[in-house]
Amino acid sequence: ELPGGRPLRPNGIALRSDGTFLLADLGETLGGVYEIDRAGGVQPLLERVDGCDLPPTNFVHEDRWRRVWITVSTTCRPRAAAYRTDVADGFIVLLTDAGARIVADGLGYTNEALPSPDGRWLYVNETFGRRLSRFPLRADGSLGAKQVVTSFGAGTFPDGLCFDEGGDIWITSIVSNRVIRVA
Repeated sequence: ELPGGRPLRPNGIALRSDGTFLLADLGETLGGVYEIDRAGGVQPLLERVDGCDLPPTNFVHEDRWRRVWITVSTTCRPRAAAYRTDVADGFIVLLTDAGARIVADGLGYTNEALPSPDGRWLYVNETFGRRLSRFPLRADGSLGAKQVVTSFGAGTFPDGLCFDEGGDIWITSIVSNRVIRVA
């Protein structure tokens, strides 16, 4: 339960370098990112960005530079209205010591977003856009123009995303029950 009594619906979960956890709240109408301390206490980390409440929030990740990357898949209500290739209202938030800001928007159901191991790119799965995209990642966390790395055919909806030791990308497609490697 969140402060104020709203139920917490964790979707993205990230272990922080200090041993606490971050949770992306995939609430019914509201979202946000919350921190769970070692004693089990829940505190809000980010509930608003650019003056607006965060909608249901999909994913959170703290990178090795202690920047927090957050994705919102859609602003559609109900969320299922965005399960289409022609809806692109997802966005990515970056939270640093300087504050939070939207760094990319207009994405086709934003799912996981991770910096590449070398820190040069931010990769993102656009689930119902059926593509893996990337952005050049600048030192200040701002992003360059989006590039589509690969598009997936019918039935493949990229969701989970991680890198292996060689820098290849592994993607899960829950709908089609696939694990895909992108070299």
